[in-house]
Amino acid sequence: MHARVNTTRVAPDQIDDFATAMKALVPRAIPQSPGLQSALVLGERATGKVVIVSRWDSEAAGDAAEPMYEEAMRELRSFIAEPPTRVRYDVLLEI
Repeated sequence: MHARVNTTRVAPDQIDDFATAMKALVPRAIPQSPGLQSALVLGERATGKVVIVSRWDSEAAGDAAEPMYEEAMRELRSFIAEPPTRVRYDVLLEI
C-alpha cells in the first residue's frame, strides 16, 4: 500500500470554505482515481495549515491519478496561500 501526504496553507478564515470545496470535488475525483482507498483532510484552524493524506493500492495507482490531482489543485488555487508540498510513503503498518 502507498500513501501521499500533501501539505499546504490557506487563509485561516477560509479553512471551512476550503473543506467544502474539497468535499464538492469528491464525486468527480473518485471515478478518476481507481486504487484510491481513502483520503483524510486535516486542518489547523489557527494557522490555516491543511494536510491531506491519501491511501492508494499502489504507487502506480497514485501516479495514474496525477491528472485528477492537478485538476483539483487548479480548482482550489483561490484558497491556497502557500504552494503545496507532497511526500510519498510506503504504508508499513495500518491498525
